[in-house]
Amino acid sequence: MRIDPRNAFYWHAFFLAVTTSFTEVNTVMPALILEAGGTEVAVGVLTAIMLGLPLITQLVFAGFLHTRERKKPYLLLAINLRVLALAAAAVGIALYGTGTMIIPIVFAAMTVFALSGAFAGVSYTDLVGNLVRTANRRAFFVRRQVITTLGLLASAIATRFLLGAAAFPDGYVLLFAMAAAFLFVATGGFWALREPPLPEDAVRPTGGVMAAIRQAPSMFRTDPNLRSLIVVANLVALGFTSIPLVTALAHRSYELDSATVGTFVLIQIGGMLAANVVWNRLVRRGGFRLVLQVELVLIAALFPLALLVAAVAPLWTYALLYLVTGAVISAQKIAIEGALVQISPDGKRALYAGVFGAANLGAAFMPLLTGVLVGVLGFPAVFLGAAAVALLALRPVRTLACGEWFREA
Repeated sequence: MRIDPRNAFYWHAFFLAVTTSFTEVNTVMPALILEAGGTEVAVGVLTAIMLGLPLITQLVFAGFLHTRERKKPYLLLAINLRVLALAAAAVGIALYGTGTMIIPIVFAAMTVFALSGAFAGVSYTDLVGNLVRTANRRAFFVRRQVITTLGLLASAIATRFLLGAAAFPDGYVLLFAMAAAFLFVATGGFWALREPPLPEDAVRPTGGVMAAIRQAPSMFRTDPNLRSLIVVANLVALGFTSIPLVTALAHRSYELDSATVGTFVLIQIGGMLAANVVWNRLVRRGGFRLVLQVELVLIAALFPLALLVAAVAPLWTYALLYLVTGAVISAQKIAIEGALVQISPDGKRALYAGVFGAANLGAAFMPLLTGVLVGVLGFPAVFLGAAAVALLALRPVRTLACGEWFREA
């Protein structure tokens, strides 16, 4: 019996979300580094590894995967490598995790996790484009985000309990171990997926890594949609990749414990869940572009509010800011990925994913820069700069094409 391929993606989305909450880059991972004795610079390095490294390596992986007619075997290989990386982190912290020893263990594990995630991401984008019909994509991305948020909500409750009940670093050992287990379960959706072969009259992809790299400049020049999306993504990156510093500011301004970090995760998931209802309406009205515009306004408001609240208000008020971070994260996932799938033509989707990732240098290197700048200039300068860039990005977002690739109404 054949299953609807969307159900396989939904299965994966739910259990991947559980994994993501256990290794949340904006709350859990910065808190782990800071509790282990690291600095804001170390938080920036980890953010760059988890968010930036997958992007700058995507073009190399895309060059390899572009010539493979079937992407499913490589997707499963990559996900299982991620499972091993998470399990290794749990074992490493349990055996050697005393103080700052945790930091190199986490860096090494997350490097493997990020690289294999990039390898998986290229295959995943290609499979979504091939198996989810154009007419169904808007509903698919919104519904997938709702399912993702439900998975995040369930795991956020578990995260708060584990971090509050276990002493440092035992709570994080449990989180990494459970993340590995749930990510392995997530592969079940893809084992059931039937990837169709290329049609007999289809043009077989040729070339390799170097051919993909040589094609990138011409793709950037000749496709205005790809070019516009890359420009927008780079401008959005400063604000989006600075979100982990909201947790770093909380560590500077309040006395945080692991249970409080778990509460931050739970509130952030609540923000994502509530925002999904709004994004569904906005996508219907103005496509992915309108979602990006609202995301930028939220980013511009988030950072000045964080500075103000940290200076004058109690911790419970600051915690409410994670409703905004949740909405921003949800918007980014729907708008950027949805637009990329829409603009990339069949047969070249892996290449488009690779070119987009390689050109998204803002997300790749901004976490390193912001971590250093916080140490040199302080939180106010970095946060106000991120807010200003978000407002400036509103103009190029308006120039994005509003055709069928952005809206299917």
